[in-house]
Amino acid sequence: MGALISNAMRTFKMLKTIITAAFATVSLVTVSLPAQAATGNDSVGCDAGYSISDNADSLITRLEAKGVAVSGVEDWSGCVRAYVTKADGTTGMVIYDPTYLTPVSQSNDANV
Repeated sequence: MGALISNAMRTFKMLKTIITAAFATVSLVTVSLPAQAATGNDSVGCDAGYSISDNADSLITRLEAKGVAVSGVEDWSGCVRAYVTKADGTTGMVIYDPTYLTPVSQSNDANV
């Protein structure tokens, strides 16, 4: 009789562990999906269609023609990330659409 109870307790502990692991897995997936969806090209809709790094000089020239003081550009998920200098002399980053060079997103400290 003692062996039967011992086997039942082991089975209960094993099921408890499996259920806990399953719950943890579902919780992690549920939390990570919205964060994953917010990254990449689809969240801002950029698609350069050309190499931003190969066209950096041209992009800087185009942004400067729009009155933006740019020190460099790079690809950011298909968008153009520009390092800009604001009127007060501080620097920041602004994300631009690669075709029209209109801001699509900018950090709080990069208001130009």
